[in-house]
Amino acid sequence: MKWTNYHSHTSFSDGKGEAELYAISAIEHKMYAYGYSCHSPVPFYSGWNMKFENLLAYINEIKRLKIKYQDKIKIFLGMEIDYIKNIIGINNFKHLNLDYTIGGVHFLGFFDDGSAWDYDGGKIKYEKGLKELFNNDIKSLVKYYYEQVNNMIIDEKPDIVAHLDLIKKYNKGNFFFDENEKWYKDLVFETLNIISKSDSILEVNTRGVLKGLNEEFYPSNFVLDKCKELNIKMCINADTHNPTDVMALLPEVRNLLIDKGFKEFYIFDEKGWEPIGIEN
Repeated sequence: MKWTNYHSHTSFSDGKGEAELYAISAIEHKMYAYGYSCHSPVPFYSGWNMKFENLLAYINEIKRLKIKYQDKIKIFLGMEIDYIKNIIGINNFKHLNLDYTIGGVHFLGFFDDGSAWDYDGGKIKYEKGLKELFNNDIKSLVKYYYEQVNNMIIDEKPDIVAHLDLIKKYNKGNFFFDENEKWYKDLVFETLNIISKSDSILEVNTRGVLKGLNEEFYPSNFVLDKCKELNIKMCINADTHNPTDVMALLPEVRNLLIDKGFKEFYIFDEKGWEPIGIEN
């Protein structure tokens, strides 16, 4: 089995530990390929995004590791790039010639004091944004989130769409909204239709389950069923923030996809993105 993980964060952004520790761990796990995707810089204060002044050091370090460990593992340089309409996105970083890009939506507005609202910054902060920016209207918030994801896919064309339903991060037990309701499924399925007509690959991301925040991966099981129906290209990522977690729950995702009838998933190497048999 060619195990891969293209979604990982080191101390350059909000991960724990230097980048080389992740490569060493991936080699110890006998992984086929490993990709680095620290959070892109943004033009305002963020406690977890990479700083613009560290961007070159990040690029140079991953390129160094790529050469140092080329006989042991395939290493690739990526970045998880925040999409904020009319502010920043993948197009702002095309000049870097990254091996691949991950597109994600984390910011959905700004408070009166000018600070940005990253809606996955904790449940209390989630509730603050819901109240102050969306008048406690959860449907309005969720709708706006998926609109931003749709815009990102159409306008920015990321190689990988990150954690599609991250908006459910603090929704365990349907605390804020019911994922089974028609209005919610309609929004998700609209986004899936857009993905199915794009060249983007949708990741199955293990982070929410690993952290005990969610009972199902990103995206939820009913979303995976629709992905199968629409023949959406899939990959498997751990959204790693610690060197010990380079393969966290990846075998469990593989087994889930097999149970749901998926025959392949996508990996990236020198030839680009290509499907491999999921049971190989």
